[in-house]
Amino acid sequence: TYWLIYPLFVLACAKQTAPTGGPKDTIPPVLISSKPFNQQTNYNASSLELTFNERLLLNNPKEQIIITPNVGNKFEAEAKKNTVTIKFDSPFDPNTTYSINLRDAVQDIIEKNPVENLKLAFSTGDYIDSLMIQGLVYDLLKSTETKDATIALFQSDTFNIFKHKPIYFTKSDTKGKFQLTNLKPGNYYIYAFDDKNKNLIVESKSESYGYLVKTIQLNKDTSNINIPTIRLDTRPLKLTSARPTGTYFNIKTSKNLDY
Repeated sequence: TYWLIYPLFVLACAKQTAPTGGPKDTIPPVLISSKPFNQQTNYNASSLELTFNERLLLNNPKEQIIITPNVGNKFEAEAKKNTVTIKFDSPFDPNTTYSINLRDAVQDIIEKNPVENLKLAFSTGDYIDSLMIQGLVYDLLKSTETKDATIALFQSDTFNIFKHKPIYFTKSDTKGKFQLTNLKPGNYYIYAFDDKNKNLIVESKSESYGYLVKTIQLNKDTSNINIPTIRLDTRPLKLTSARPTGTYFNIKTSKNLDY
């Protein structure tokens, strides 16, 4: 029987298994250099170049990358090896401070660890606007913090949050906290909303929102700005259909009725 057992023993010894490898990589990519460099003034190129210490991939950059003043989706981002390039469709405005927040757009290629808290500010003029507004967004009825809410600023009193996109905006973190940076002095209206369709316009039918009635007179850094949000359908009541059904007459309206 030994001649039967011996080949099985040899095969068992020759069986290969996948290497267990080392500890999981939890270290996010680190920025090595950028064009422009942070706080650079008089920048006149139409692209940005960010170089990191490891190979990268991009995660939904047009949703994740926040650029203010708002340029919409008028840019293209690509990652090659350890460099991310962002090219813009049109030139930057003159004498303007821009802020770039990568959020979770840039990740390492192995474990997909996102770059942490990387913001870059530069100016096309001679100076960098540096004022800041920070605060909290919360649900008014639930008394809970609102994560990933859009917080937006506008200056004109003719601005309509149901029709127009903001110039300055950011997102709240997991604890509902937000920070708007590199702002110029002035009077600002501020509001927050749950931008479900990601169009930067409040949809009262499906999105919670809230705002402060008074303007923020920004001449120094401002904190403790708390914005309550609530779901309130402001669309005008309209009759959408009316028809008989048997002994009943069915009427449908654009929103629910209280009777």
